[in-house]
Amino acid sequence: MAVPLANGDTMLGVLQVLDRSKERSFSLGEIDLLIMFANQAAIGLDLLQTARRARAVAERGDGGEAVIGRLAALLGDAEDNEAGQQLLEALEAVLRTR
Repeated sequence: MAVPLANGDTMLGVLQVLDRSKERSFSLGEIDLLIMFANQAAIGLDLLQTARRARAVAERGDGGEAVIGRLAALLGDAEDNEAGQQLLEALEAVLRTR
């Protein structure tokens, strides 16, 4: 059984579960659980990738880029994933235009 690791329009990979007995297929509950886990994993992976990009900008940049990068890196470690993700995406868009 495999499900996509996607966060919004961003495809990050595939989560696959193997080693199931051929005599018994996965139940709908097991499939739903894997989908929920994949959604949470994708959010975490996307936040991690964004925070790493922000840290790289902070380390190599100076001035405004460094400040934005450090702020984004701190937000990447925040517990409020949804708000942090939205702010990181906005910061990333700003950094791309420079």
